[in-house]
Amino acid sequence: MTDQNLQHSILAKHNAMQLSPQAFSHRWDAGTEDIAHICCVSKSTVYHWLGGQASRRIAGCPHQRILAMADFLLSNADAIAPLLNQWQPPKTSNLSD
Repeated sequence: MTDQNLQHSILAKHNAMQLSPQAFSHRWDAGTEDIAHICCVSKSTVYHWLGGQASRRIAGCPHQRILAMADFLLSNADAIAPLLNQWQPPKTSNLSD
């Protein structure tokens, strides 16, 4: 499989990955604040995702993908940790230069 085919395969699987906030919370014993931090949303939003009230909201696909990726990373932390130590984030251009 070529690198480009592998990349397309990984992206296709990523787009199909979804995990509800309820499932993530149950699996990792994660609270409202934890999920809010992972998804970059307010605690109030997560409260509505997890709540059983009439005002309950459904987390959108992008947030469910984020939770699925977090689940994958946490599930494979032992194998991934050494790779993260080697990873160098891409350099960003400074627009003020």
